[in-house]
Amino acid sequence: MRVIDLITTASQHLSEKGFDNARLEVDLLLGSILGRSRIELYMDFDRPLTEDELEAFRALYRRRLAHEPLQYVIGSTGFRDVEIKTDPRVFIPRPETELLVQTAVDFLQGKAEPLIADLGTGTGIIAVSIVYEVPGAHAVAVDISEEALLLAEQNARKAGVADSITLVQADMLDGLADRGPFDAVISNPPYIRTDDIRTLQPEVRDHEPLEALDGGPDGLAYLTVIADGVHRHIKPGGLLAMECEGDQADMVAENLENQSRYSSVVILTDLAGRKRIVKAVSSG
Repeated sequence: MRVIDLITTASQHLSEKGFDNARLEVDLLLGSILGRSRIELYMDFDRPLTEDELEAFRALYRRRLAHEPLQYVIGSTGFRDVEIKTDPRVFIPRPETELLVQTAVDFLQGKAEPLIADLGTGTGIIAVSIVYEVPGAHAVAVDISEEALLLAEQNARKAGVADSITLVQADMLDGLADRGPFDAVISNPPYIRTDDIRTLQPEVRDHEPLEALDGGPDGLAYLTVIADGVHRHIKPGGLLAMECEGDQADMVAENLENQSRYSSVVILTDLAGRKRIVKAVSSG
């Protein structure tokens, strides 16, 4: 069987099973087996596949048919300017989080050797992206999961920024004690409402770690802990930016405004127009 034959057949089958972007997914699955980019696959459509290559593809394809996330199946995903490893130990970074990182990068540009904190780092992608993009930046990346931190360390090394990231095993703000104050504290904490988890797509509900999803009955459990206590760790004029969704953003923003510790509190929307990021600047 040639490359083009496999792509055509598998894409049609995956589409019939209700998967969106079937052609893209098959290209990425096969590319991960052959070590080829999509463009390289297209340039070699007539290449015959060996039986070992076909069997390796079938193994990955069966996992995807069972709704295991594509990023876990192929073991990586792209995010802004870096490629990172992903596996079931951690939550898969979403495109919405790129807005969170962009918010921090824009704020930090021009600051000399800024120090940032990434709370609930997971794959490490927020810390990795910021120190990769902001010259001289250093990050403290906090997660309660030892397994997540092991993966975050791999991703920091893969991106060539391991020397600029300190990994700390702790529960959110506990990891910042005696390490600041910070120019920016960034977090994409668990914020899915507990009762909503069962309604999520099977890729998320059945495969991603529950502790990285569950934000309590109203989704505010971690957001509130951060909003209530993080001011002690931020420099005057420093940034707090958190990812959340919808009415959570209104409640978090109101909480921060009522504290009178921030000179500005702004809600940013994602590309779909949904409230997604709460951005606040400390007044000291």
